[in-house]
Amino acid sequence: MTGPPLSAARRYQEITAGMNDAVERIRREDAERARRLRGELIELSEEMEAAANREALTVLGVALRWEAALELLWNEHWMTLSPLPKPDRDALPHDVDYLDAVVEQRFEALREAIRRRSLLGRR
Repeated sequence: MTGPPLSAARRYQEITAGMNDAVERIRREDAERARRLRGELIELSEEMEAAANREALTVLGVALRWEAALELLWNEHWMTLSPLPKPDRDALPHDVDYLDAVVEQRFEALREAIRRRSLLGRR
């Protein structure tokens, strides 16, 4: 047995109540999504700041090593010295430690070669 048909007003109330529920659910979901995105934005901002600091340290370290190498080679008049090369924009972030170590190794090899040459005397 079915009940009496719903009045238009009652049907309108049910529809709008359902819409209100849907709007509230969407607001809650959006608020949660916004909270998560704010957290991700904070993490990404911290990562960007760390990357910028790392870049600055690497650039400074390379520049200092380059200047030190030029000083070591100052008396080598036969050698043509070039300006500091541009940074490798294709270097991957996870390679920075390795590349910093390579710069240090090459500088130390240069310093050792000049030290040995000084000990042996110039020819």
